Amino acid sequence: MPVGLSPQNADQINNNVGILMRNFTDVRAKVHAQQGWLAAEDLKVEPYNMSAEDETLIKSALSDLDTALQAVNMTFINQLIGLPF
Repeated sequence: MPVGLSPQNADQINNNVGILMRNFTDVRAKVHAQQGWLAAEDLKVEPYNMSAEDETLIKSALSDLDTALQAVNMTFINQLIGLPF
């Protein structure tokens, strides 16, 4: 964080961390939903018309990301999100 923009007190730290954790859980859920959709979708046909290589690249990248995000232990993140900020 740039000098001068550091949190000035515990409330600001709590708020910043809370926002980050909520954003993380939102992204985690969106990636998981998108992965579920992509796994069942054939991107080589209309309306997408992707090459097999592009389809594989996109599906593999999102699958790996989803796997990594789903592996995160959410115990402490959920506890942080539940704190009043």
